[in-house]
Amino acid sequence: MIMKMTPLMFAFALVLLTGCATGTALVTGEKRISVPFDHVKLYQTPPSGKYDVVGIVNGASGGHDQGSLDRATHAMKRKAASVGANGVIIQSAPGQSGGGGFFAGGFLSERTQISGQAIFVHPEK
Repeated sequence: MIMKMTPLMFAFALVLLTGCATGTALVTGEKRISVPFDHVKLYQTPPSGKYDVVGIVNGASGGHDQGSLDRATHAMKRKAASVGANGVIIQSAPGQSGGGGFFAGGFLSERTQISGQAIFVHPEK
């Protein structure tokens, strides 16, 4: 018996295969005018110049492969840009001790999560 796939079934299957990426932002400092997504730089350690903390940003995506990490990072950077941050100091990512990483929950059994401190790095004079 062959079953015809409806548009809703197709959309559901696509979500399962590609995973959804979501992000959140918690503004703890001064919210700024949003910046273009491609202006957000990732940092492993705080930058050497002057910067202000804008808040905390997170990104999550279904799955646990490199593509999932890329989608989660993309979502986190978009959230940072939306609150005017031009940088993110990564605080937890998959493979780091002390949090983040993979967790079970929701309809998809595994998700990748990344979080960081959204910052505005002042231009050097």
